Amino acid sequence: MKILERIRNKKQRILRALFGTFSATALMFTFQACYGMPPGIFIQPRGQVLDAETGEPVEGLEVNLWMTPIDTTDHEGYFAGQYQDYSNIEYRVDVIDIDSTENGLYERMDTMIPVSQLQDMELKVQRIHEDS
Repeated sequence: MKILERIRNKKQRILRALFGTFSATALMFTFQACYGMPPGIFIQPRGQVLDAETGEPVEGLEVNLWMTPIDTTDHEGYFAGQYQDYSNIEYRVDVIDIDSTENGLYERMDTMIPVSQLQDMELKVQRIHEDS
């Protein structure tokens, strides 16, 4: 009799643990359905892209944050955008030449920038020189 009683008690503990786990999960899903995901922060990266050799602004380069396009540089090399994120300390910034050889050909730039420096970035890209 004692063995059957132990088995029954063990079954009840297992069922209580399973029920508790499923109840907590259901509560989390209900909260998310009612209130949504917590909002991220909006950051506004901006800056200028310059030719590393001449210091001249470069037009027509795409600036990405974590592989998400932010903006394309204007005729003075400036870009600005908005990005929603969930509190990174550093951000991966890519600069890609999307207009090919229209204003010269530039190497892709990939760098990590602290969040405190995203407001006034000065990014320098290397021009690819054609072999004679």
